[in-house]
Amino acid sequence: MNHELLTTYLNDHHAGAVAATDVIDRLIDENQGEPLGDFAITLLSEIEQDKAELEELIKQYDAMPGVVKQAVAWAGAKMTVPKFGRATAGDFGNFQALEFLSLGILGKRALWRMLQTLSDPELLSLDYGRLIARADSQFQQVEQWRIRTGTMAMNRRAAV
Repeated sequence: MNHELLTTYLNDHHAGAVAATDVIDRLIDENQGEPLGDFAITLLSEIEQDKAELEELIKQYDAMPGVVKQAVAWAGAKMTVPKFGRATAGDFGNFQALEFLSLGILGKRALWRMLQTLSDPELLSLDYGRLIARADSQFQQVEQWRIRTGTMAMNRRAAV
């Protein structure tokens, strides 16, 4: 197994998870007391669980990135977040945030499926069937919200 490539792969997905939690935090803050905000709270809990499992795998596999790579990943995640959210673009901003999350969840599902195929015993310590099923459930729920908010945003007439 190529440890360097696996380290890059795991840490790229970790950077995506960091960006996802930032986007979800923003959805929560900007939609407090509303159904989307409530949904985002539940989603954040699951995404944080998945992120923790990935972090444990990174530690277990000794795949921690260097300090420079961690800083670049953090900065990249922070630069993505401001574009998304209700404060930036109303319902369309929520739609963009949900679309970002939807695509990220598909990427996470692909990660779990890939790791499931590798023969390294340390990688086989996770219950990939459970993680894949959770990603599928997350995707379906986020998709429902994405379509709902996208429809609301795009059916609104622009102010004259």
